[in-house]
Parts: sequence; structure tokens; C-alpha cells
Amino acid sequence: EEIITEHFDIVAVCSGLHNIPSIPSLPFISKFRGQIIHSSEYKDPSVFTNKRVLILGSGETAMDIALRAVQNPLSKSVALNVRRGFLSVPHNLAEDRPLDVFITNLFEHSYEHPWVQKLGLRWILSTIVIRLFLFLTGSSKGFNQWACETTPIRRGYHIINKSHGAMAHLNVPVKQRSAWGRLWLWVYGETHLRPIASFHKSSVNGIKDDGVTVQFDNGQVYEADVIVLATGYKQSFPFLDEAIQTDHRLAASETKVESTEKSKYFLEEDALPSEHFIVNPNRPRLGFIGFVRPNVGAIPPMSELQVMWWLCRMQGKVDMLETQAGKSYMLLGQKYPYGVDYGNYMHRIAEDIGAAPMLTHLARSKTPLKALFTYCLGQSYIPLFRLQGPFASKLCWGVVTDELWRACVNRGIAENFGLIAVSVLSLWMNLAACLVEIIWCLLTRQKPKFFVRY
Repeated sequence: EEIITEHFDIVAVCSGLHNIPSIPSLPFISKFRGQIIHSSEYKDPSVFTNKRVLILGSGETAMDIALRAVQNPLSKSVALNVRRGFLSVPHNLAEDRPLDVFITNLFEHSYEHPWVQKLGLRWILSTIVIRLFLFLTGSSKGFNQWACETTPIRRGYHIINKSHGAMAHLNVPVKQRSAWGRLWLWVYGETHLRPIASFHKSSVNGIKDDGVTVQFDNGQVYEADVIVLATGYKQSFPFLDEAIQTDHRLAASETKVESTEKSKYFLEEDALPSEHFIVNPNRPRLGFIGFVRPNVGAIPPMSELQVMWWLCRMQGKVDMLETQAGKSYMLLGQKYPYGVDYGNYMHRIAEDIGAAPMLTHLARSKTPLKALFTYCLGQSYIPLFRLQGPFASKLCWGVVTDELWRACVNRGIAENFGLIAVSVLSLWMNLAACLVEIIWCLLTRQKPKFFVRY
């Protein structure tokens, strides 16, 4: 095959997260007499007809396939094997209330005192509110989640599993064990549901001689005819020169991605560049777009802001902090080396290019109340980062003060009141931090900095 060489001034790597299937090493699996497929090969639930189904994995794909399997009336049984658990919250808390409209910007991603951020006080406050809300759904482990829980349940730790349909079926065996659980089965109308068995905090460690009995390392067993490997995908760039790969690995080893205690669940995958996981300083014209993994929020809007940042970076118009070690937007759970808090990440890269909204700028607009409310009590939507800065657009003002404004208002009176109350508490935390800083600076004869970038 002929190899053709072409020369380009700028190259964007946009090969996507779901590219190379991750196949776990299961040397004993040759004894299994049934069918084994990766989730990428799944096409139709008819494959589960007259079969006992075991799904390995706890991501959204695993939950989707588990739901399809249990909804096939001809499947014999369905089970899910989860190594460490997950946090389940549906993508829509109500018909017209998607999950991300319950996340705010003010005092959480912007105008947050660095001391408050360093101590994680806002995330602690959010955790209390979130756990209380989850408790009202029947379990503080997740939204109506009684099985396959993870730890700790804290804000800023986990990428939320928003595929919630199978959760009710996973709950059935657990809820049936107690009168309290059976009450919640009735409350949610789940008494008629087929159960999905769960093998939690365990891994497959063998197949018995009959070729169908799967053994787990906690002593449990399950007879299966089909095993679905919903084990995700590996980040791989086989087309990159080894010198580029080496630069990325060296940069990763010097940042928090690798310097913290590495999760035993990390995949052996290719590294991303050091500057916000977009470019390496040695090769600013080679950009990686869409590879970070947000806790809540979509990758496409993050990719759009990454492109905006990259364009400014190539023009020398990026004002980055001196150090990128210990990035404030990294998730604390460390399940993924590139897992980030969506809103924090968006604000940090927007600050680099002068696109992060300023309250004074919003207050001077034609509809200041709508603009301020949408930004302060809304999610980090892309139009908010095009109100000022190098990519400012008049059209985005209309989007912010109309479409996004209505999305925030339509959350409901109770929801908006709760978000305002949390923001007020956060305001007092930040004011207290400013007061402590003033006292400290008076004692040490330093100049207070207050709300500096972090």
C-alpha cells in the first residue's frame, strides 16, 4: 500500500473518545461456552432471547444494554457486574428539567475566593444539599439508587451515570429484602418490574468446568449464556509519532494527573498534552479537541470552547497561569486521568482568553437582570462565553436573555429558591474568606488579592 506524505500547518486531532474498545484480559474466559461480545458490537436486544445475560461494567452503556436485555421478555435473566460502583442520577429530573440546569456558576466556578476553592467549601456545601435531595428520593446513595453504590458520595468526585432506566430493575432485589424497601417499591410503582441481579464490588475470576457458571472473587456465581463487555474504550493515537507521545507522557508525569495516587482502574492509554489537555507547548499547532471527560455536561460545548482557546493560543493571545500543576478543575475521584468538573474547566480556559463573563459587563447590558440571573444561577453554556472576549457575538446576547433565561426560570419557584439560598450561603463563605485575608494581610503587611485566578 502506497504511503502518501502531506504537509499541513495546523492539525486537529478529533478522533473521539469511543474509538478503540477496551477488552479486559480474562485468560480463563476460553472455558466459557457461551457468546462474548464487546458493547460496541451490540446492535439489537434479540441477541438476548432465551439467554442468561451478564454485563461487565458500570457506565452508561452498561446500563443502557442492561435495560434492553431486561426489557426483552424472552431473556431468561440479567445481571450486572460492577467493580466499584457508580453514582446514578437521571439526565432529566423532570420532563422539562434536565440535570445541568441545577448547576450554577456564581461562587462555584467564578468569583470564588481561592481559599474557599482550595478548602473545597463550596463542594462541601453542595454535597450536603445533594445528599439531602437524594435522601428524599429514597436513598442518599443516588437518585432512587439502592444498588451498586459508590463511595464517597461527594460533589466533585464522580462522573455521574445519567442512564437511569435500569436502576429501577437493579433496585428490585435490594428493596425486596426489607419492609422499608418494599414500601419504596410501591411508591415508585416498581413492584411489577423484572429484577436485574447485581454483583457489586467484585470481579470475575474464573469459569467453572460446566462452561457457563461464572465465578466472582467474592465467592458468588452466576450462570450465563452471553457476556457483554461494557468495559469502555481506550484513548489511542497510533498515528502519532513516538516523539509526540513521549512529550505527552513526560508532561503528564509532571502534573497532578500522574502525581496523585493512581487509580487501579486507570486504563493503559495514550496521554494527552499538558495545556488544558489541548496542546503541548512544544507543538501548539497540534491540537487535541474533545478528549476531556466531564462529570456533568456534554463534551461538544467543551470542544467548542477548546477550539476558541486553541485559536487564541496559536495567535499568542492566551494569558495562562504560570503553573498548570494541580489543576483546580480535576475531579477528586481519580477514576479517569482526564476527568474534569465541567463548569470549572470551562471557566478556567475562558479566563485564559478573556471570555469569562464579568458581572460588571452583564450589569451594563440592555437586560441586566436577565443576563445576571442566567449567568449566576445557570450552567456554563457556550453563549455565555461569547458575550465578551475575542469571540463576542451580539446574537449570543439574545440567546442568553431569552432561551437560556427561560430554561433557568422554568426550573420552578422551589428549585430557584433553593439555588438562590445556596448561592447566598456561598456568598457569606467568600465574604468571610475576604475578611480573614484582610486581617492576615494587616498582620503581615501584605496587599490583599481577594478574587484572583486559580
